[in-house]
Amino acid sequence: MTSFNYQELLRYHRKKTLKFSEFVDALIQNPQAHLQTSASLISEAIRFFGLEIVIRSGEPVFSYNIFKDLFSGGCNAVFGQEFCIKRIVDVVESAKTEAGPNRGIVMVGPPASGKTNIVDLITLALEEYTRQKNVKLYTFFFCFQNEGGRSVEVRTAFHHNPLLLFPTVLQGNGSEISRPRQELLEYINSKRKEHEKINVPTYYQNASLDKRTLDILQSLLQNPLNEGKSLFDIIEEYIQVEEIEFSSAQGRGISNIDEMARLRIKIEPFDLSSEDMATINQHLPGKILYQYDGSIVGSNRGILHIHDAFGVTGEHVPEHDYKPLLMLLGSNRVSVESTQVAVDNTVILTTNIEEIQLLDSQLTSSKLLDRIEKIPVNYLLDANSEMDILKRDMANMREEYDLDPNLLKIAAYYSVMTRFMAPIRKKLPESWSEAKKALFHSITPEQKLFIYSAHIEDPVSLIQKLPHWHPFRNAAMQAGIDLENKESFEHFISRHPNAIPLRQSEMFTEEQLSLINDEFMRVLWNEHYPNEGRYGISIRQLQNIMRNTITNSEGRKVHVGIFLSQLKRVIAEGPNLHHWLSNTPPTPERPVKPRKIGDMNYPEGLGGYGDFAGLVQVVKGLYHYMVRKEITICTVDRDPEQIETDLRRYLQHALLARAHHNKAFSHVMVPKYVFIDPFTGEKVEEPDLHYMRSIEKILSGDHEHAIFRQEIAQRFLDLQAHEELKIEEGKSIIASRNDKLLHCFAREYATLLSHRKVDGNINPELLRDAFFHKKNDPVQYLNQSPEIRQFVENILNNMSTRFRYSDALALDTIVFALRKNIIQFENVIS
Repeated sequence: MTSFNYQELLRYHRKKTLKFSEFVDALIQNPQAHLQTSASLISEAIRFFGLEIVIRSGEPVFSYNIFKDLFSGGCNAVFGQEFCIKRIVDVVESAKTEAGPNRGIVMVGPPASGKTNIVDLITLALEEYTRQKNVKLYTFFFCFQNEGGRSVEVRTAFHHNPLLLFPTVLQGNGSEISRPRQELLEYINSKRKEHEKINVPTYYQNASLDKRTLDILQSLLQNPLNEGKSLFDIIEEYIQVEEIEFSSAQGRGISNIDEMARLRIKIEPFDLSSEDMATINQHLPGKILYQYDGSIVGSNRGILHIHDAFGVTGEHVPEHDYKPLLMLLGSNRVSVESTQVAVDNTVILTTNIEEIQLLDSQLTSSKLLDRIEKIPVNYLLDANSEMDILKRDMANMREEYDLDPNLLKIAAYYSVMTRFMAPIRKKLPESWSEAKKALFHSITPEQKLFIYSAHIEDPVSLIQKLPHWHPFRNAAMQAGIDLENKESFEHFISRHPNAIPLRQSEMFTEEQLSLINDEFMRVLWNEHYPNEGRYGISIRQLQNIMRNTITNSEGRKVHVGIFLSQLKRVIAEGPNLHHWLSNTPPTPERPVKPRKIGDMNYPEGLGGYGDFAGLVQVVKGLYHYMVRKEITICTVDRDPEQIETDLRRYLQHALLARAHHNKAFSHVMVPKYVFIDPFTGEKVEEPDLHYMRSIEKILSGDHEHAIFRQEIAQRFLDLQAHEELKIEEGKSIIASRNDKLLHCFAREYATLLSHRKVDGNINPELLRDAFFHKKNDPVQYLNQSPEIRQFVENILNNMSTRFRYSDALALDTIVFALRKNIIQFENVIS
């Protein structure tokens, strides 16, 4: 067994130091690496750890890996906030390229929306990035030595770039004036090829050192010991350049504060022993050393983060508290000792909606509001991301209790639907049909739920068909991705494991699905941006309900029904106890239309936007639908590949029958659908009517078989004409694969999967009774026939292996579904 070498883990390796001349040589060799600004460092840190492309409701956006929390095992990961993070990256990028004035970033959103986690992960990424071997951050310190070899190091908390030791203006002998820094930067560019010339950030062209550092340099020049030495000689002798890395804990490059009053810079005495003071007095006679302290000082070259920036006791933040921030954002300078010091940091503030509204109402705050970029951080609208948060935060509960596999999904569905706003947009694209516009305005919360979290079948095509003005095109170009070449970005596309195509949700008719394309989803997503997600229940409040669900559960088993009961109790108690109930979206212009979800009917208006009580009934319907589907699949227990073959064979015969039916053109049409049976090897020229009728008994319901046959054949041809379905070239429908046929005929495929022909004498009534006996009367259960008991055990085993139910919860769920008539075995087996 390998021993744990804690000594090696805790070993400290001091970063190397350089002479100032060595630093200048390195700067000339690689100026870009030595002229990093806070914005460029943050941008590079975010990108360094990699990215993915996610698509939300037809909108592609970059998802940066740092927000998975690569630094502490994902315990503080941020899910589903890609659009908010994109805005942050955009602001940082604009500062990096100096496209506009320096701006602070204020992240505004309701409590528990993830604001602080986003900033914390950016700062962790910045810390980790500055520790990389190829990232070189340099600052400097003074080193004073006495005759006995004793040395004293004096540092500045500003951690300035050593380049700033080159004065912007220098008075020479007589009236001669030079500009050493400008001359150095011009010299660097003169040595580079035209296409390699660097755009030196304005900060490095004009920034000045703090007064204490300048005073020390001045004192060294005036010391008789240094008579005849130039400024360069002084710097070379007394200055040591050292590598640094950022540290949030030490306030080096990263400062975190929780109130504006902490922005003031303090001047503290320099704590030295008498021996050290004697050494310094040899070089700085009579000089009293002091140091600067404060969040602005510590955040130089990095991030200044102000938590809950405008949340103070009283009506508003006093103006004198945020005056240092005004100056910093207006000029990149702060006042210290009646002078100004250049500071390069990125300011990020977090606040909630009420606090920013208080600031908006202050007449004296207008200057600050002009200098900050508001970025909304709302509750999530993607149910899959909400589930990810629940899985992470309720991990201990999942280990200790026997959870219904659908519990977290139903909780996520409910919370996300409470945040939606009704579609009300008046001006829709002129190219849309009236039917498409009507569908847009009639979208229900549960349909919006699945649109926002849908899996896109062909993400490459979606991305390549984006309009030329779409912002993702510019973002891709900056990331070095060529959207015309799918090989350059295809591997970045990420699909959430819980995302399903819209057809599989079974919340839409075929007509509706034909109207919902990428543009439709984008318009729906962007209609209420950035306000959608400001209302409804927060993840913390949802977790409280989950904890109450556990408290009220029977033993260690936690059922979805108990969670739904807790939701009803909370709603009955009202907003006096649960403030989120008063945080409702604006009242929609029109109520939702009557509809059916699973086995439940909903009258007009029930379960609409902002109807928190009605939405409990909606997720109840979704739960019943999920349970019926799971039990059906476990009862049928058929080979999906064989079912797919049955469906493909039926479609092949339906098209062949349609070709024969068209007498005028049968001589042209029939040869198109004649095929070689892959199992018999025989050529098939006539449709198998007997086979078709056996399939139509399952698929057509109450429809006339011949009419159903014509309709499904026509749908196949329409899908083919619109290139939504492409049969592989040179193959029959039966032999083809990778053609999206199952996606296009998902409902028919699911229906075939849910029908089983049983060998032997399995009576659906006896099967039903056997489940009740197994739960309540084991003796009676043993009196059932071996065939029935075997069937019961097979279904329960399938529930465990396919859907991760425990044995006890699988039995409870099936008995519940039978009691509520959610499932009828006579409709499944024949």
